Amino acid sequence: MPVTELEACFQAVRVLSIQKRSLEASEFLQNAIYIHFRQRSGERIQRCSILSELYELIGFHCKSAFFKRVAPVQLVAPGLPEPGGKACYRLLLQTLPAYSLLLGPQDFNKDFGTKTLLQSD
Repeated sequence: MPVTELEACFQAVRVLSIQKRSLEASEFLQNAIYIHFRQRSGERIQRCSILSELYELIGFHCKSAFFKRVAPVQLVAPGLPEPGGKACYRLLLQTLPAYSLLLGPQDFNKDFGTKTLLQSD
């Protein structure tokens, strides 16, 4: 039953996004977050990824980035027999643009850092 309810929420979001009704769609996604049932770690990761995609579809970029971040963190949770560090890293890299963060060396100012901050007093 909860899986059917979850899928219905996801389908409603897709329909509402076509109709450009983002706020109503976000309410369905919020409801989907609170639907609880037993899942394996791979299924939890997939659920977070789907939530992320749907939030992106309706234009909620920060919420999308949040769920993109939650998914990989579950790959390296304590107690997993085979933690997925590389997959976690790749997924986390995808979240950086939504938070306006850059990771390339060309994006950093060489005159910024702890030394510069201490000298500014």
